[in-house]
Amino acid sequence: MGQDGVEAEGSRTGPRQEHQGSVHSTTDRFLSTTRMLVQQVAQAGGAGAQAVVPESVLSSATRMLASMRDAVESAPQIGAELEIVLKEVHAKRLTIQAITAELAVLDDQLEILERSLAPLQAWSTQLSKVQHTLLHSLDLPAREKG
Repeated sequence: MGQDGVEAEGSRTGPRQEHQGSVHSTTDRFLSTTRMLVQQVAQAGGAGAQAVVPESVLSSATRMLASMRDAVESAPQIGAELEIVLKEVHAKRLTIQAITAELAVLDDQLEILERSLAPLQAWSTQLSKVQHTLLHSLDLPAREKG
């Protein structure tokens, strides 16, 4: 597998990262353009509204817009929270992989121990049979004397 496996893995992650980078770049450009458009519309609307709308209505609208801006700015940063969740999920997957590897090693060790103990168990069974036979053969003459 060698170098070809590494190159294949790198080519699988490369386009994905490039795609994410282009999505971020496109999103940033879209947001920047949208901000500029909103500012221009607000300036044009503000100038036109000042000429037609009474000052009390304009001040209410200004307070409402400031309130909306504060609400948007105080909203949680979902992107940052999502990034943290993704890191946590990845860490948990790595933990599971490590535990799985440890369990596989432990299973191998237990298999070797089991195979190593099998002859000892057979020897122990044979010893028990010999002991039983010896004890019963020695008990017969003692009972005949009594």
